[in-house]
Amino acid sequence: MARDTDRLAEGLRAFLPRGAGITGVKTLSAGHSNETYLVEGLNEILRMPPSEEGLLPPYDMARQHSVLSAVKAHAPSVPLPAMLELSTDASVIGDDFFLMECVPGEAFEYVTPDWVKADPVAVPDSICRQWFDAVIGLHNMPVGEMPPGGRTVQQEAQHWLDVARSAEATPDLIGVLEDLTARPPRISGAPTPVHGDPKHGNCLWHEGRLTALLDWEMAQISEPLLDLGYILMFHDQGEASLADAGFEQPGWWSAERMIAEWEKGTGRTAVDVARYTVLGQAKVAAIIALGAYLFTSGKVADVRFKAFGAVLPAYTKLLVSRAMAAA
Repeated sequence: MARDTDRLAEGLRAFLPRGAGITGVKTLSAGHSNETYLVEGLNEILRMPPSEEGLLPPYDMARQHSVLSAVKAHAPSVPLPAMLELSTDASVIGDDFFLMECVPGEAFEYVTPDWVKADPVAVPDSICRQWFDAVIGLHNMPVGEMPPGGRTVQQEAQHWLDVARSAEATPDLIGVLEDLTARPPRISGAPTPVHGDPKHGNCLWHEGRLTALLDWEMAQISEPLLDLGYILMFHDQGEASLADAGFEQPGWWSAERMIAEWEKGTGRTAVDVARYTVLGQAKVAAIIALGAYLFTSGKVADVRFKAFGAVLPAYTKLLVSRAMAAA
């Protein structure tokens, strides 16, 4: 059920010292993940947990606020909005929330915008440079400055295996995750801050400049190759490909270039990177399987989850093929 934006505005007016300037609250995205609203009049962003059953709980707003604050302070190459108030008093607007600066920009993931296509060599190259500078900057952030919490690579594989089993996923998907849990890929060194979902679709762009890296709810302290493998899985997806998603532009970095730039920027070696790519894809497949299960079981009615079931077979087929090649 959608939140009452009038109630949100009323609660924020009473809570914030500058609340009198609020003219309304506009929904930007809502549903089964972190929700985002524009606080009109103040031009600030409001973030809240899902208003319906969450796809991947828990949604710890206080931890997300602390993660974003820490990265903002200690990883200057990662563009982020300024963090504002945090409230864990559900009586204010019905749930925990935090506010942050509204920065200009647009994200793209499924359709490449015209400004990228206008110079298909130089612009995609600049996009990849800025994107990887941000990811590398996060991986080089002093680990002690990151809020605690994280999983080993084996625990990460086990976590997504548990998700896949809870979604009654196919034996093929479960088998890949069982193998990754039993034989986790090697690590590149000591744990670092990790984003968890650093895809290009979580980058915000304004006039060719990266203005924010979004969606930090899966951030943790872990092996940074989890992030690199996750990014690499978007290459050569075949039938599971996202059409016109940027990677087809001639200036977009190849997988080999991405690996080389990451190794240069972090001083690490991308050991077992093919298996980290498989783990990244298995993670996404487990999430897709869970969304499809929630819809078919009647636990959610969001038609977006209905589409998950349609793409899952091609995605799992690609996953198995990659897993065999990386074995």
